[in-house]
Amino acid sequence: MHWLRSAQVHPRLVIRRATSADAEAIARVYVDCWRESYAGLLPADHLESLSYGRFAQQWRYTLSAGGWAFVAEVEGEAVGIGSGGRARDGRLAEGELYVLYVRLAHQGRGIGRALFEACHYRLALSGLRGMVAWTLAAGPGRRFYEHMGGVLAGEKSLEIAGVPLREVAYVWPD
Repeated sequence: MHWLRSAQVHPRLVIRRATSADAEAIARVYVDCWRESYAGLLPADHLESLSYGRFAQQWRYTLSAGGWAFVAEVEGEAVGIGSGGRARDGRLAEGELYVLYVRLAHQGRGIGRALFEACHYRLALSGLRGMVAWTLAAGPGRRFYEHMGGVLAGEKSLEIAGVPLREVAYVWPD
């Protein structure tokens, strides 16, 4: 079943609910987008060590255990992913956008917006009020969430591969 076909965004874009059979494609988008988005922010050896196989296994488990995700396809090729669920910290919102990635070559065409809207709608259908998304303060996701109307609502420190980073939260209260 196709959840969204958007001719105004890209004439051949399909946003659909992922199944466990999509785990390998999702893992490729996920790992490749980390490598594209976080080059210069995270050590190159850490980004190169990310494993398609390990992420495919995690996604297969997530999708078969009741988690959900959407896949954005252009001409049958997975070019983006989005996923969410109950907020890990419910103080800012009940729902959380866990993952939203679009391959660099496909950005700027409305695919991220289409995935964002599909995930936001899915969270609302689940009865979760409001949505929060966390992103690296120095990462490219920040501009996207601001463009989508997110309200800056918090920040925290974290460490990835020995690098201290700041993460910021954006909220859509519904």
